[in-house]
Amino acid sequence: MAFRERLLQELESRRKKNPRYSMRALAAFLGADHSTLSQILRGTRSPPARSIRLWSSKLGISQEEASLYIAAEHTPDVQTAERQHQLRQWTAEAMSVVSEPAHFHILRLCRAGGFRPDCRWIASEIGASVDQVNLALSRLLRLRLLQIKESGQWKDLTGIPNLTERGFRKLALARVRELAAK
Repeated sequence: MAFRERLLQELESRRKKNPRYSMRALAAFLGADHSTLSQILRGTRSPPARSIRLWSSKLGISQEEASLYIAAEHTPDVQTAERQHQLRQWTAEAMSVVSEPAHFHILRLCRAGGFRPDCRWIASEIGASVDQVNLALSRLLRLRLLQIKESGQWKDLTGIPNLTERGFRKLALARVRELAAK
């Protein structure tokens, strides 16, 4: 049960005792603005946690029950929670691309003559661990900035003729935004 429903029950209970009891009277009892309470009762506005605590106290609702109402009111629905999770993941992707130079160095190396598509070799060339190279490689593939062909050849998909770190970051962040929007 939502706190809104609890307030509606309280209003109905008071109206049974006194048919002239109004929503304005309940608002006055709670120390709330009547228009705010009206919006909450109609479901067009969520009650703030502070109000739930204060009103629960005035209605004789335990702190524990008030905490449950607060948790219920402020827990996102499944769709919102999933979207927030996805946004956190894409934000982490963007932060990694911007803060870890291995991404740029892998692309720079794969353009160079004598490139070897070997993570151990790449790690030694750029001064990173094999794990860092593997993470950066999987991110570059996921962002479609790099492709590994069936022949094992690596292909830079940035489309930037003179690859600079700044240009790479700009493109990588645009790609993250593009994929996050889907």
